[in-house]
Amino acid sequence: MAQSPKKSKWIQRSFLILGIILGLVLIARWQGWIGGKNEISVEVEKVMPRTLISSVTESGSIQPDIEVPVSPDVSGEVVELYVKEGDSVTSGQLLLAIRPDSYQAALEQSEASLNTAQADYAQAKANLEQAHSNILQDSINYERNLKLFKDKVISLMELEASELKFKISKSQFLAGNQTVNAAFYRVKSAEASLRQSKDNLRKTNIYASMSGIITMLKVEVGQRVVGTAQMAGTEIMKIADLSKMEVAVEINENDIVNVHIGDSATVEVDAFPDHKFYGYVSEIAYSATVQSAGSTDQITNFKVILFINPESYLSNEKIMRNIPKNQSPFRPGMSSQVQIFTDRKENVKSIPIQAVTLERNEGSTASAENGNKEVVFIYKDGIVKSTPVKTGISDDQHIEILEGLTEDQEVVIGPYRIISKELTDGMKVKIMSQDEKEKKNRQ
Repeated sequence: MAQSPKKSKWIQRSFLILGIILGLVLIARWQGWIGGKNEISVEVEKVMPRTLISSVTESGSIQPDIEVPVSPDVSGEVVELYVKEGDSVTSGQLLLAIRPDSYQAALEQSEASLNTAQADYAQAKANLEQAHSNILQDSINYERNLKLFKDKVISLMELEASELKFKISKSQFLAGNQTVNAAFYRVKSAEASLRQSKDNLRKTNIYASMSGIITMLKVEVGQRVVGTAQMAGTEIMKIADLSKMEVAVEINENDIVNVHIGDSATVEVDAFPDHKFYGYVSEIAYSATVQSAGSTDQITNFKVILFINPESYLSNEKIMRNIPKNQSPFRPGMSSQVQIFTDRKENVKSIPIQAVTLERNEGSTASAENGNKEVVFIYKDGIVKSTPVKTGISDDQHIEILEGLTEDQEVVIGPYRIISKELTDGMKVKIMSQDEKEKKNRQ
């Protein structure tokens, strides 16, 4: 049976009125006119004194304190290799030999050249002695003929002939003297060439310049190598002192100003996950290493070297098992994580670091670039108050409060999303219940 038009209109009006009433109820509840507005739940904690240790944490790699690359001075084929990677060597020990044939031939040629130069020098000196004798004889003849000419015994022609011969002998003597000098310097040049040939032949045998461990070997017997006389030369191996190790890390320019020579540090090596080693900052680079220079993603870092204290591993029998005496358990290139302690303060006012946020100015984002101040929210009698603070050093969990708070004041420490996005000065809040905390921790 069909409904009458009047009854259908009445049903439609009823639904419309019900919807309007429901909407008004929801608006009234949201505005707090009925039922009150839902209060935000927060965590609070008192300002209290703590010991804070600020630090910088970075990853790095293990390297020897002293590592020397070995390159040959001369080029040639490796004919003998007396060591292998991992061998212990002492200073002056023979490491490898390069084929000496061409250098032996060059030495013999230099010896022959020296003998020739010495013979020429001896001949030049003999010729000079002969020229000296001739000049003496011609000088005597000229003086005698000059006296005879004055006594009108000989003619002018005979006097001029003896004078000319004397002058020729004198010029020959001077030329002979220069020839002797030239021969002398040829001998010196040949002697230098001989020394160089002997030195090149000696350099076909390569010796260790320091005691240590062969940490890298790049050549095999039969391989040709280039000497350092030709550009950089071939790096054939590396010798390192593995008794003293260090860690090289890259520290960002924002943190490097807080790092100083002598700062203590802990080193966690991936190969030894259950042990912490100790060290200190031994070197800080003055020149930066720049990545993606000139771009918006430019990263500027400074290389920092940390020396690992041998006492932090030598006494550990588990770590040092099967490790040779006077050698560390580390190998060059091992990955590590370092924490450098840059400052320490005792009994300073502090709060959890997440309690500090930036003041949100109307029309701007909460960022340091916009000049926003650091603030915390003090909790008292269910109301929060935004309070500017001045902060100091921090560790992983807490931050020092220099100005703005007193001990035992309660501040909002979480949740961080609510602190940074929702809390405003004078807002009414409630302290989070234990059930809410547990639920939050499970999320």
